[in-house]
Amino acid sequence: MTTAQMIDAEFQRRVELVGEGHRFFDLVRWGIAGDYINTYLQTEKTRLPQNLTGVSFTANKNEYFPIPQIEIDLNSNLKQNPGF
Repeated sequence: MTTAQMIDAEFQRRVELVGEGHRFFDLVRWGIAGDYINTYLQTEKTRLPQNLTGVSFTANKNEYFPIPQIEIDLNSNLKQNPGF
């Protein structure tokens, strides 16, 4: 798949699934979540500085959710996701 085809496929998926909550997971899967979200935050900080002070996306941490402690207690094979 060429770069142009990949960009077209990303755009097509974005249009098809608008408002359905898939975008974040697509960005993570494609490996562009950090750059994309941090660029977005920098743009929005100029408009909403009081709401976004100190906010950033950390790659290899913010892609994952913490595993609830009760689940780790119930299953000794589970390990907490990094950074939590």
